[in-house]
Amino acid sequence: MKTTLGVVLLSLVVAAPAFAKHPHKNKQPCYLESRDVLIVREYYAPRARALPPGLAKKYERTGQLPPGWIKKIEPLPVEVERRMVVLPPEYRRGYIDGAVVVYSPKTRVAVDIAAVF
Repeated sequence: MKTTLGVVLLSLVVAAPAFAKHPHKNKQPCYLESRDVLIVREYYAPRARALPPGLAKKYERTGQLPPGWIKKIEPLPVEVERRMVVLPPEYRRGYIDGAVVVYSPKTRVAVDIAAVF
């Protein structure tokens, strides 16, 4: 078990430069730093699943996730949140199908999203 965990952590450290920053084409503020993405990846690695390609394209095109998908976002565990950069009080972070999302619970609009896997 320790060997497997060591290999996973080593692969994350080696792959870290590839995830320096996720781009924003429409100049939106970036609330997810590369270190945050690595923290979430480390936690969710054993049960990862990629964001469906159609949904990823829709988000890239419109900047929004469908309302049904916003409801499926699960909050990040407290132990993960504590290791990440503090967000403004009006936003929350969540995880959905291989992506970490920063969203507004009042408006149910995703303001930042980064693929974790």
